[in-house]
Amino acid sequence: MNDDFPNLGEFLGCYFHQDWPCDDESAIAVVERYLREWPSDEVQVVVKEIGQLLEEAESEENLRTTVMKLGSYYEVGADGLTYRDWLKSVSDRLAAG
Repeated sequence: MNDDFPNLGEFLGCYFHQDWPCDDESAIAVVERYLREWPSDEVQVVVKEIGQLLEEAESEENLRTTVMKLGSYYEVGADGLTYRDWLKSVSDRLAAG
């Protein structure tokens, strides 16, 4: 799975790791920190991979499974979101820089 989305896997695994709430107060704070710490060209690759994942995913459960396999421990339902909506919002924020 990481072979299909290597940069997205690095982002999710490194920033939404098991203890991510110890590092940041919210999921959006994680995204903002990532934006500060990574070069824009690499951020745009993550945006592209999110778009690819959203196109390929057959269902919400498929998205959840893929996001978890890529290393994320963020449960989007706790914030009242779907994985599709959350990934789209992350992509939009990353694309805006």
